[in-house]
Amino acid sequence: MRRAFPPVIAAVVVAALAACARPLSVGALRAGVAAARADDWDAALRHWTEAVRLSPGSAAAHNNLAVAHERRGDWEAARAEYEEAVRLAPNDLAIRTNCAAFELRAEAAREKGK
Repeated sequence: MRRAFPPVIAAVVVAALAACARPLSVGALRAGVAAARADDWDAALRHWTEAVRLSPGSAAAHNNLAVAHERRGDWEAARAEYEEAVRLAPNDLAIRTNCAAFELRAEAAREKGK
């Protein structure tokens, strides 16, 4: 007779594995958020670039880096980072929404510049 894995133990194991799998970039992501809240986009860019370096597979890091590039007026770098974030997390509604909103802002900026 096979015994079922007790749900409580399963939950503890899943939580422990999730804690071990935390990306190395958490500190850099948080530092970037703090810089962005202080309207220091140069510092946010540095922190989020580091987050991407530490965790290149992090869609959140690429999304945040895109925001920093956009706020600094680097539309092409922003587009590349938004596209990478969507590629990494195609089902993430927040990231897809951010990318779509960016495209509207980029188009408006192009129209304004004409």
